[in-house]
Amino acid sequence: MSWIHRKAASLVVAIGAGVATILGATLGIALAKHTSTVGGVCSNGSAGCNIHYVGTIKPTPVSPATFTQCLPAADWIGIYIWDGPNQKWLHYFNTRPGNPGNYPEYLNNTAVGGISTIPGFSGVVLVMRPGAPNQQVTLLDAPGEDLQLASSRRVPLPGPRQARGGPFVSRRT
Repeated sequence: MSWIHRKAASLVVAIGAGVATILGATLGIALAKHTSTVGGVCSNGSAGCNIHYVGTIKPTPVSPATFTQCLPAADWIGIYIWDGPNQKWLHYFNTRPGNPGNYPEYLNNTAVGGISTIPGFSGVVLVMRPGAPNQQVTLLDAPGEDLQLASSRRVPLPGPRQARGGPFVSRRT
C-alpha cells in the first residue's frame, strides 16, 4: 500500500470513529433519565428564584404524576408546559399531602387547563416553593421508570442555564 492510500485509510477510520462517538453520545442523551438541581433559593442565597426549566428527554409521553413522583412533596408547587397547537399554558399542581399551596385535586382536571400527558421532548417548567433548599431531584421521563432505576448510572452533561444564574441541569442514565 502506498503512502497516500495509508493516509486516506487512516482518515476514513478517524472519521468513522468520530461519527460513532457522536452517534453513541446522542443515543446516551436520548435514552437517559435525568436529574436537576432545583430550589426556591437564588444563586446568591436569597429566597425567590423558584422557576426552573427541566424538560423531558424521552420521545414517549409521560403522565405528570409519573414525571413528578420523585420530587419532595413539600418543596414543589407545580409544572407547566406550552400547548403549541392551542396557544396556551397547561398546568399540573402538587396536590399531595404536605404540598406548599394546599391545592385541591380538581385544579389538575384537563377541563380547567390541567396536563393529561407530557409529550416526549417537551419543555417543562417546574415551580418550586420560594425558600426551598437547593437539591438534586430525579425527574422520570417515561412510564415504568422509578427512583431505583433513575438512581443507577450517571452521565452529567451541561444543560441550559436556568433563570437568574441558577445551576446547570445535569442528566442521568
